[in-house]
Amino acid sequence: MTMHPPITTADVQRQIRESLGLPPVPEPQPTLPIEGHVCEFPLWSFSKKRSTITSLGITYDDGSFFELDAPKGMPSPSFPGYLDVILFYGQRDLFIQEYVEISVYSILKTLDIDPGDGRTYEHFRQDMRRIFALSLITDRFRDPVSGERSHVDYFRVLRRMRLAKSRQDTSTFYFDDLFLASLRSGYLKRLDWEYCLNLDRDGKPLARFLYGHLLKRIGEKSLYMRSLPGFLRDIGMGYLTQGEPKRIQENLKRTVYPALDLLKDIDYRLDDSGNLVFIPKD
Repeated sequence: MTMHPPITTADVQRQIRESLGLPPVPEPQPTLPIEGHVCEFPLWSFSKKRSTITSLGITYDDGSFFELDAPKGMPSPSFPGYLDVILFYGQRDLFIQEYVEISVYSILKTLDIDPGDGRTYEHFRQDMRRIFALSLITDRFRDPVSGERSHVDYFRVLRRMRLAKSRQDTSTFYFDDLFLASLRSGYLKRLDWEYCLNLDRDGKPLARFLYGHLLKRIGEKSLYMRSLPGFLRDIGMGYLTQGEPKRIQENLKRTVYPALDLLKDIDYRLDDSGNLVFIPKD
């Protein structure tokens, strides 16, 4: 007996249109940004000192830009962990809705932060207030039809929050639609979440950020190469290039290089021309 493939609803509709002499329905145009995922961006500080900064600006080599305005200050180095837990446990929900429901107790417990310490909840509330006030401006997104960077987007990470007064009760986090478009484009599925959460638990926010930043840029390529100054500008740490060469190297050895050494499945080296070369491990 010959087995025929099942007829789908789309097949039926196509046959009906053909029988009526109607042209095929055009393929839908993509509605997601072609580039510029926003679920990874240099918005958090990597030290308590950096948390006092209220603005950040990056100009890329192609003339595009990214700006950040944080009127209440940058969130603390703990914030990447909070966001990772919310995204990890809520990623399925975020593909069908715009919000995640989770208790602050669960977030703190996952990160091995003592949920019984009242100070940790206050720190969490402070970070979430800072991220809620923070706004992002960029022309990095290309129009899905023309492929041009024809618009400047103004947006936030969170559109609304409902923080429970008790850390055991469920809180609700509503994400901005542009942020959600980035998440739904497949970026989340490429991350090793256990590794991300381990970096969060170990207090390694810079390594966690660099992991996502480089994974996005390497993609399916065999390597990714970037000049050292350009790489530092891209990650919002261009200030490290200022000063005497000896001082610059000392700062890199104390901050960026140790974070790069922690990256899973990504090797790097500095070539003779001063380029950072990143190679994915087999």
